[in-house]
Amino acid sequence: MIHAMADDFAWTGEGGGTRTDLAVAFTDLEGFTAFTVAEGDDAAARVLLAHHRHADRLARRRGGRVVKRLGDGLLLVFASPPAAVLTCLELRSTAPLSMRAGVHRGTVNVTTDDDVVGHVVNLASRVAASAKPGELLVTDDVRTAAAALSCLVFEGPTTRRFKGIDELVPVSATSRTACDWSPTELP
Repeated sequence: MIHAMADDFAWTGEGGGTRTDLAVAFTDLEGFTAFTVAEGDDAAARVLLAHHRHADRLARRRGGRVVKRLGDGLLLVFASPPAAVLTCLELRSTAPLSMRAGVHRGTVNVTTDDDVVGHVVNLASRVAASAKPGELLVTDDVRTAAAALSCLVFEGPTTRRFKGIDELVPVSATSRTACDWSPTELP
């Protein structure tokens, strides 16, 4: 799956694997615990299943995939940073609850069981966790890669300090205007 995105087998860590350049996105539904308490476990499970299925379809349509379901959150990867951004924006607009997300890109280790690990993954997680409810934050690397899409609007960047990350990280809040695009038109 993710190995199909990998260009080489430069990394051979314990258990094998590959290194490849990917856009890594994390999402998180806000207020899911309160929703579960108010609506019950069955309703929460139905809402989550529908959200996960929708995320799977969107990611695949744009050349990405859901790597993990993390409770009410997701870990997704894409070969194209613009595809990651557009997927997160569409997920945010169709999510059953307010959704925060963050995207970073770079070289990741893809394990033999199709998980992704490394600094890029950790930073993407921190960026998503720092987003406000309903906000999509992207790092400068992602902003630069997605800037050719005229329908994207970036606010910032502002710099943030994240636990476990030595350097200040510039991030931009991202939204989109009305536009027509297709996955084949992505830069």
